[in-house]
Amino acid sequence: MSPTPDVAPRYRVSTYWWIATEIVRRNPKLELVETYPMDGFYDCLTLFGEQGGRKVHIDLNRLGSIHIHPDHIHHMEDREVLAHQDAHWAIKEIERVAGLTPADTAPASNSRIITLRILARALNYLVNDKSSWDVRMLDHHGLDLTAPLAPTIFEPKAGSHPFPNVFPTAHHFEAFAISSDLPHSYEPGRLWTLLRDESPVAVFDTKGVVHTRECRIALKPLYARMNRNLTQTMAHALGELLP
Repeated sequence: MSPTPDVAPRYRVSTYWWIATEIVRRNPKLELVETYPMDGFYDCLTLFGEQGGRKVHIDLNRLGSIHIHPDHIHHMEDREVLAHQDAHWAIKEIERVAGLTPADTAPASNSRIITLRILARALNYLVNDKSSWDVRMLDHHGLDLTAPLAPTIFEPKAGSHPFPNVFPTAHHFEAFAISSDLPHSYEPGRLWTLLRDESPVAVFDTKGVVHTRECRIALKPLYARMNRNLTQTMAHALGELLP
């Protein structure tokens, strides 16, 4: 019998983003960031926080399994997650093991959660596009935490900036940084970038704003105008970026 093929990374990443943002939607006190445990051996979407006096730490490894801490009290294989007939099984199982007790009805999504859910919806919408799409957290070291020598996104060289496909000129980038009070107000997990074929094409601020080359859009009012339809909100926010 031939070995079971590995899960295609695009399916794992888009599914893990959906799982992570659904858990945040149901448990809005949790934070979502990117981490690279064991000196970059793992590449994780990490949920953390506290509930009922208990620390919560969940790593969704973009390269493999889901790990629930402390001390790896449980883990779930990617094939198991993607093969299950109930799409919500993994969410409920992670919550159970992590000791999370969400309300029967999820609270209304705030700007941060709307922004994260739009990113997840975009990845799932684009999962089979001919281009390769991804989402990465921005930090003081630029696009990728695995490349610590990259220039910081807040201190570009004069006349240049790291997002030419998002901000047409360095002036536009500087205006974005100033209006967002960066780097003074920066916090991990606040800024994320949508990439097409490894090139940033949109910057999402979880304060509730998306920046594209065409415009700057406030997401919570747009979500309200779209009658809380996430797919329509995503489509209007990303516009001509979508195939």
